[in-house]
Amino acid sequence: MKKNKILLSLTALVLIVATLASCSAITLRVRATELSAGYTRKTVDDPALSESMNGITGSMTDVSLAMFRNNVTNDGQNKLISPLSAVLCLAMIANGADGNTRSQIEHALGMSIDQLNRCLLLYSSSLDKTDITLEIANSAWIRSSFAKNVKESFLQANADWYGAQIYSADFDSSTVRDINSWVKNNTNGLIDSIIDQVPDNAVMYLINTLLFEAKWQMPYEKDDIRDGRFNCYNGSTTDVKMMCSEENVYMSSDGAQAFARNYRGGKYSFVGILPDKDTDIYSYIASLDGDAWRALWDSRGTSRVEVSIPEFECEDSIDLTQLLRSLGITDMFGANADFSRITDAELYCGSMCQKVKIEVDRNGTKAAAISWSTNSTSAEKVEEPKIIALDRPFVYAVVDNSTGLPLFIGTVINR
Repeated sequence: MKKNKILLSLTALVLIVATLASCSAITLRVRATELSAGYTRKTVDDPALSESMNGITGSMTDVSLAMFRNNVTNDGQNKLISPLSAVLCLAMIANGADGNTRSQIEHALGMSIDQLNRCLLLYSSSLDKTDITLEIANSAWIRSSFAKNVKESFLQANADWYGAQIYSADFDSSTVRDINSWVKNNTNGLIDSIIDQVPDNAVMYLINTLLFEAKWQMPYEKDDIRDGRFNCYNGSTTDVKMMCSEENVYMSSDGAQAFARNYRGGKYSFVGILPDKDTDIYSYIASLDGDAWRALWDSRGTSRVEVSIPEFECEDSIDLTQLLRSLGITDMFGANADFSRITDAELYCGSMCQKVKIEVDRNGTKAAAISWSTNSTSAEKVEEPKIIALDRPFVYAVVDNSTGLPLFIGTVINR
């Protein structure tokens, strides 16, 4: 193992919020020196940016479901992950990777880093903001004494493709306040902080935020909220508040049936997936790969569905390091890491993690995810309605309707 490692920490913060109470304006005050003027976005309209969205709907869906499957263990616990947060975090550092480290990332994501940059820019710029708030922000924070060692091409790439703000800072207590203030500012105060201190060998932080606010397209009335029971995986039952409605988007596949309930504007939806009674939830999740997800999503049809959704909350802490290793991304976490497109110093990623939380209630959905990595050198017939009651273990997702890409995906095993 190489000695005298330099720490590079990357944080991707994704925040999905619906029915958000209004927040007072937050003024961003930082002591760090902003270098963004020197790294403004230089990309212009490029015909290549109109390339097929298959890079998102194909490879991204495969990666998203692989991350979800690998995050679920048969431990009876509720699980949740934001694959988009993880990929955005990985993409920013990928611009500094070379050699086998870069090849492993490209192989896992099913596209070159150049294609990844284009697809993520195309995808983020195409996200519909009608009737919702959807904002993406990125930043890079560099230790002042190390800034001269960071290659301009790396910073320019992240400015070009991710609009990253660039800061030079002393990496002392004021930098902790600055970074946390930036996070608070870009999440409307919903997340106050992400770090307590800066390690002595840290040289850079990369941070991503995604803010999404929405309400249900069809609000629940008082009579739609009813007392119910949830049958947990361990055999126990618990009292819940069930949100009852009639929906018209029905899906089905081998071993499960599902529905979609739109958020305001109809561009994003909550998808509830209920495995058949004779299908074990963990067996179903193990089979839910990209192809299975696409088959389920493509089965969408108009049909009356009587739906019951329990109000629920879920928090999860995820070691993304192990998930990425399972996808074949291994070199970046050890002495063989090649981040020579960032600096000539020897860096490796010590860990990559995510914290995520979701709340689903009668008003809508509120969820937040924080992902970060620590790098070191060194005539019409009236049909009978179908019934889907999520009163036993189920899978759910917050989905971009235009691509079918799950922004958040999790499972409720117990209540």
